[in-house]
Amino acid sequence: MIKEITAVGKDIIEAKDNARIALGAGELDDVQFEIIDGGTKGILGLFARPAKVRAFIELPEPKEKKERNRQKKNKNQGERKPEGQKQKQPKPEKKASAPKSEVIPEEVLKMERRIVEAGEDMSYDFVKTLISDIGLSAEAELYSCEDGTRRIAIVGEDASVLIGHHGDTLDALQYLANLASARKNSKGERDKSRVTIDIEGYRKKREETLRALARKMAAKALRNKRSVMLEPMNAYERRIIHSEIQGIEGVSTNSIGSDNNRKIVIFLTDKKPEEIFESDAEANEVNEASEA
Repeated sequence: MIKEITAVGKDIIEAKDNARIALGAGELDDVQFEIIDGGTKGILGLFARPAKVRAFIELPEPKEKKERNRQKKNKNQGERKPEGQKQKQPKPEKKASAPKSEVIPEEVLKMERRIVEAGEDMSYDFVKTLISDIGLSAEAELYSCEDGTRRIAIVGEDASVLIGHHGDTLDALQYLANLASARKNSKGERDKSRVTIDIEGYRKKREETLRALARKMAAKALRNKRSVMLEPMNAYERRIIHSEIQGIEGVSTNSIGSDNNRKIVIFLTDKKPEEIFESDAEANEVNEASEA
């Protein structure tokens, strides 16, 4: 079975990355691409057109379908019994019972509720207007969470263009949506609850990728008995790495650098802080190795 999806990005590379994310495919998975539009950068950022690709991946055939095909093949190849030998009457097949509806735990239903009529929600209106103004084929859905926060889910054919490299564009959009939320509406009211934005489940997939990276780099540090430095990350992604490393014995983490260049160092817990790197040359070497 072949799964197909269309994705966009500021260039072909980003469009392919977004397609892999939407397909849930890793770097080693065999994904085929068809370039629909190479895109243009425009002039001084104006009249830019995103690149668009179509991606294909072959998924394993469902087990139930394989079993039906096997049974059908065996039936066709079965030998007839000699004449005179009593043929066994086939037993009537039992009617398949109707599939049971999926039961969703009550606590899950309480956690999040979609707001169909959003009314005057400044952050939601901001996101909807942005999607409309730049002409994307996507929709925004507003959810109210039990903890008092709100979540905006963006779905659609062109939604992935708003993700960006490692979620940079998505983070910027979320920041602007929270600024919009703090503005007074026509009633003079402000909504101070936090807004999170997700696109096609990207944040969950990104979290899984970061946790896998943390485990891999921790194993590398333990194997080589040397510290490992990761690439610069935002505060949200660093928290995920810190959280994952806490459960791994023998290693710990520390953040170094500032602003957009803040990175995480994974080091052995038996080393003193000043011994994390023996020299600047070692730090550079570890940095290059971790980015390779």
